[in-house]
Parts: sequence; structure tokens; C-alpha cells
Amino acid sequence: MDFFRNTGRLFAGLLLTIAFGLPAVAQEAESDAESAARYFNRLDQKKQGFFTLADMQRIEAKTFNRTDDDKDGLLTLSEFNFGIPDEERDVIERFTRRFRLADADSDGRITLDEYMAFCAKVVTTADTNQDGMVTEEEFVAAAGSGSAE
Repeated sequence: MDFFRNTGRLFAGLLLTIAFGLPAVAQEAESDAESAARYFNRLDQKKQGFFTLADMQRIEAKTFNRTDDDKDGLLTLSEFNFGIPDEERDVIERFTRRFRLADADSDGRITLDEYMAFCAKVVTTADTNQDGMVTEEEFVAAAGSGSAE
């Protein structure tokens, strides 16, 4: 049983690392910890020092709907990455990884349900003490280390 739990945590940690930051090639690139901390601050809108799954899903659902340019209920990679300057290769690569991880059926489009499921995986992985609240420390550690332990 411990093997499966630890394997699941390792996979989930890898998911967070891929989704929120791998080392970028650009000289001025944002570090993994900086990227995770900035994203955490976006999710902690109430400035309570944590966010919950409900917070993340509420915020990301609004982002999804705003980003869905043609309003077909699906996000393409082009829509997902829209507005990122071409010279920001590290950001484009980070968003592309997130897109691919969220695209559960690998059809090149993300539904809102797929994206909400992706949010749930992120929160489950980062919330290491399983109290339903992801702190900045938990989030940055999970995103930067590749391990949710």
C-alpha cells in the first residue's frame, strides 16, 4: 500500500514540476520558485496565506472562459498561450506543458471539465498535510522539488 501511495506522490510531484516550472534556457528566466510564488499569489486572492481547491477552480474557470476566444467551450494551445510574447520562450514552454497535462484525452483541446480535474490534481499534490488549504510553502516546495512530500 505504501508503494502505491509513494508512487502516486512521486507522479504528482513530477506533474507539478512539469506544470509549474522546469529550468528555462533564457538568461533572464524566472526561477521555478519565483514562478510558483507568483502563481500562488494569484490564487491566494483573499491574502489568507493559502488557497483551496474551490479557490483555484473558481479563478481558473474565469480564466478559462475569458481565454476561450471563440467561445466554443474548448481551449486550443493557441488560445491557452495567447498574449505571451514570443521572446518569453520559458513562459511559453511552461504554459505548453500545463496545457498538455490538462489535456487528459490528448485531443489538442481542453474542456472546462479537464481543466478543473487538472486543478484538483495540482491541489491534491501540493496539499501535503491534506488539510484542504495549500500554503505558499507547500505550493512552492511541490512545484520546485518535483516531490509533494
